[in-house]
Amino acid sequence: MMKIELMIENKKQTFTVPFTPLLARRKYYELMAELEAKNGEVEPTPKDILEEDDELYSILSDVVFQKQFTLENLYAGASKEYLDEKLREAIFGTKPKKESEEGNETGE
Repeated sequence: MMKIELMIENKKQTFTVPFTPLLARRKYYELMAELEAKNGEVEPTPKDILEEDDELYSILSDVVFQKQFTLENLYAGASKEYLDEKLREAIFGTKPKKESEEGNETGE
């Protein structure tokens, strides 16, 4: 089971799924291959970087948690470190060494 905790409208909400679909890993590698193919062609613009972030984090919101929350909820409801940790967990199956029971206190 995988869970994520987000602060939405000043309330901590917990979302769970019974398993992480293999599609999450596939989408990640597709995105990495696409970025590698572009590497060196053109200097990425800030807009390109934002779009790449959206594609990467949508793996959590759209693929893993099947649109239980929006990408905006994800960005506004947790820290980058927490989201990166959850993305690693979804893609590679790794959990943090010390996962607290509280999880994502105050969006962190």
